[in-house]
Amino acid sequence: MNKARWNLLLDGILALAMLAEVVSGFVLWLVLPHAGGYRGGRGLEVAKQFIFERSVWLTLHDWGAVVLTAGILLHIFLHRKWIACMFGNLWRNAKDAARTRRTANAQVAAQDCPN
Repeated sequence: MNKARWNLLLDGILALAMLAEVVSGFVLWLVLPHAGGYRGGRGLEVAKQFIFERSVWLTLHDWGAVVLTAGILLHIFLHRKWIACMFGNLWRNAKDAARTRRTANAQVAAQDCPN
């Protein structure tokens, strides 16, 4: 599998993990809020289930965070050469600008970096 397909696969997994995080976060926050509050949680009847029980939403939210974190770390690892090149170019351009005391001749930092 070439680099572009790996990036597409990883980006798709990251998008699904982010979607799981957003949906489960809003369900846990707005639809199935944590018990407590008014009269110790005995006053208002709150929903105990929305498609799944609260514990399933919590598990989905937790594992979505794990997948998202691992995917971001893998994404950074796969792009490490580009990141290093960009920081090198930024550092080099900053040193050049400090040496000449002119910032008008700033160049695009990404011109020499691989994709």
